[in-house]
Parts: sequence; C-alpha cells; structure tokens
Amino acid sequence: MIKKVYITDDCIACMACELTCPEVFKIRGGKSSVLPGADFEKNEACIQRAAMGCPVNAIKYE
Repeated sequence: MIKKVYITDDCIACMACELTCPEVFKIRGGKSSVLPGADFEKNEACIQRAAMGCPVNAIKYE
C-alpha cells in the first residue's frame, strides 16, 4: 500500500502525471505537486502508472 508520494526537483512539468492520474497530481508553478488529501490507496494503480510514465523519474512513492 502506498503511504507517501512526492515529486523530486527533477520534475520538468511535462503534465504526463496529471494526465495519467489527475486525482493525485497537479502542475503548479512549473512543477508537479501532490494534491492535499489525495487518496493514495484508491489511486495506487494510477500513481504507479504515472511514476512509470514520468520521463525524468521524478515521481517517488513509498
């Protein structure tokens, strides 16, 4: 189960994560961010897809 999701400084704001998993990710200020209160358990599959699809591997989760 995913308990923590974060974005590293490598993010290039390509919008791939937001398009893949808009319930969790939002581009703000030139970088992706994790939406407050996002349900990681419910969105685990799309978080994993977004992380795999990130061109610079900026999405991390635990």
